[in-house]
Amino acid sequence: MNQDCVDWLYGLSAPMVVINIENGASYTSPFFYPDRDFVDMKESWGIDSRETLLNCVFDMVDDGHASALSKYYLMYSRLFEVDWYDHYQEQDDYQKVLLDFVKQTFPVCGTAGIRSWDYARMGYILRNGTTNKYITEQEALWILSRIGLRCQYYYRNWHHYFTGWFVGYQYWISLNSKEDLETLRCELTRASRAHTMANLHEDKDAPHNHLPWYINIEELEKPESLMEYDWS
Repeated sequence: MNQDCVDWLYGLSAPMVVINIENGASYTSPFFYPDRDFVDMKESWGIDSRETLLNCVFDMVDDGHASALSKYYLMYSRLFEVDWYDHYQEQDDYQKVLLDFVKQTFPVCGTAGIRSWDYARMGYILRNGTTNKYITEQEALWILSRIGLRCQYYYRNWHHYFTGWFVGYQYWISLNSKEDLETLRCELTRASRAHTMANLHEDKDAPHNHLPWYINIEELEKPESLMEYDWS
């Protein structure tokens, strides 16, 4: 795999890099934190082994936080406004808050929704897993290449991808406000990561500032060591 493609794949975790850049995070190293020999992911992710890492990644890529809203983004794209309104009126107050959020963010997310929130975080997990020697770089790149194809299918460009991550972040931080609907509504609309988006676009070292979105992702053969996992 050529270096541009490798940099592009590691660049999928760029939003996670920019919020950790002061801690030594790298856009293009196989290791998220090149200066570290080990990254503790037990408390935040429950990851302390190869098995727990791979199970987390394979579960979260297609069934992470995005799955809670994906059907609504798709529904909004297909329904006439009157049908959306009728569906909205049938929902409980909590679902109405989520539907308002989807309607508000659809113009920037489209049907892709917040999938990039999960994709970028799994890039972060894979690169830390390489540091911890839970997986090899070859295994990480194969998994990232499969994530990359999903990214190119759902998102139009780097900005679209980063915006999905940004909206996903807003959704994630709101989860603790589920019992207080007014607080939830406020959290979902608060642009608390606007500076992150600005930093991403201004950082000339970030892969997206010199690599096209629709790069050719070289097809890699699935490593024998991953054959026991029915995922691709």
